Amino acid sequence: MELKTFPVGNKELPEKFRPIIEYARQKIMAYGIRNFTVEKFVSDLHISKKTIYKYFSTKEEFIEAVLFYNYNELFSSVDAIQPDDKDPLKTVFMVLQEIFNNISKMSSELVYDVKLFYPKVWNSIEKFREEVIDKIYNSFIIAQGMGLIRKDIDLKFNANLIMKIIQTVFQPEFLICSSYSLSDIIKMFIDLMMNGLMEKDKSFDFSLIEDK
Repeated sequence: MELKTFPVGNKELPEKFRPIIEYARQKIMAYGIRNFTVEKFVSDLHISKKTIYKYFSTKEEFIEAVLFYNYNELFSSVDAIQPDDKDPLKTVFMVLQEIFNNISKMSSELVYDVKLFYPKVWNSIEKFREEVIDKIYNSFIIAQGMGLIRKDIDLKFNANLIMKIIQTVFQPEFLICSSYSLSDIIKMFIDLMMNGLMEKDKSFDFSLIEDK
């Protein structure tokens, strides 16, 4: 009988190891990388350190695998969203919703530590980010062709700007202090990005702003 496995980074781990990776993911997402210790982790699960080091030579290698596991889930969920030529802005909303749901579980410190200490994981995130920008951009092109988006908008730049805003602003500490649910915040953000602050028959007079 063939042993079932699942991919994590560049490894194939036995399926029975998945709950261990999943629990580590929950701990790291909740408390960060710096507070994670193998000793405390295996104690919580009532397993020996040999269970971890049978597949990973160091704690850092194990954490890297957990991070790949977490981000690959996001990558797969976004990749599964198919472009909708009839309703392109729905595609944008679905993509951003998946990203929001993932980012809302991570602290800004965690994101910083991934960038600083786990370059392989960070490179995969950067590649994913470019793919998301392209997916949003392509949906914007279709929407613009349908007369849904202004012709004077730099679509590529704005797709990039949206991703930058999400990555920079919408961290758990921001969400915790909010009186709104995550789903409400997603709707508000989409509303502001797509519809703006002004009433539909109003526009801001930029001539009032002096160039510095």
